[in-house]
Order: sequence, then C-alpha cells, then structure tokens
Amino acid sequence: MIKSLSVVLLFLVATTFANAQSMKLTPNDFVDAADESKNYIVLNFAGKSQSDLYKAVLKFVNSHYNNPEKVATKIEDEQIVIDAMEQKATAWGRGNALDFFYKITMDFKDGRLRFAPNYKYLENYNGIEYPLVKKSNLWVKTALFNTDGKVRREAAKQELEKFINNYIRAITNSINTSKSNDNW
Repeated sequence: MIKSLSVVLLFLVATTFANAQSMKLTPNDFVDAADESKNYIVLNFAGKSQSDLYKAVLKFVNSHYNNPEKVATKIEDEQIVIDAMEQKATAWGRGNALDFFYKITMDFKDGRLRFAPNYKYLENYNGIEYPLVKKSNLWVKTALFNTDGKVRREAAKQELEKFINNYIRAITNSINTSKSNDNW
C-alpha cells in the first residue's frame, strides 16, 4: 500500500514538473522553452478573475521588492510592468558577480496571466554593461551571446534562466495561495 502510494505521488510530482512552463534565454531574449517563437508564456489560473489575478500579483510585487513603487508601473486590473535589477545574479569568470537588469511585463485576462520577461543587460561592479548579443574580438567577450548565436558563458545563461523560472514559480505559488492567506 505504501509503495503504491509512493509511486502515485512520484508520478504526480513528475507530471507537475513536466507540465510546468518555463523560459529559456536565447540571442532573441527569453522565449517559451516549449515554443521558441513566443517571447512569453501564458499561466492559467482557472476560476480567477482578471481583477483577482492583478491584485494577487500586485501583492506579490509589493512583498517581493524593497521599493515596489520604484520598479512597478501599473495599468489598473490590466498590466504590471517590473523594471528592476537582481544583485549578483550571475558570475562572469573569476568570481566577477554581475547584476542583472531585467523587465517583466505581465498582462491579465480572466483565468490567465501573460508573462513576458526581457533581458536588458548585465553590469559589473565597474559599471560595464554586458548586452545580450554583441560582436567581440578574440580577447574581449562583453556579451552573453556572439552575433552567430553562440553562448559565451553557459553558466551565466543557466543562472539567468533559473532566476526567471524561479520568478515564475514564485508568482504562481503566490497566486495559488493568495486566498488561503486571507484568514489572519
């Protein structure tokens, strides 16, 4: 009995992760990992109204950022745009921690949230910016991808993808638990 229950739980967890939507970073910015022609994903929340989704995400933003009024632009019940920076989001060789400047646009409809992140740039402690794509010479590599679409720093790319996908999970969890936290 316990063994069969464990198998069922393992299957449910595996199915949940297999169906989870995620983004990946390409020379064309973040794209849907399942459909690279889309620069966004749509998260479904059956039974949640457009207004409820907007309010739940606004609560997430207000709790996630130190100064949400400085990073969030809002169109009431329709859209929230985050323009922010994650400190020391990734390293660029020899422990040089880089800050990640990003923009996330979230649009709302009944039962759905459209999540569209954008890579703006990475910046080191000297203020040097690392764009997404740039031609560089043999010695200086100042972009995440070269003009041929080859990734220059795979570890940095993976860390940025992890950051965005963790952000998606955090918003999803926040929305799914927003009503259960109202009993205080």
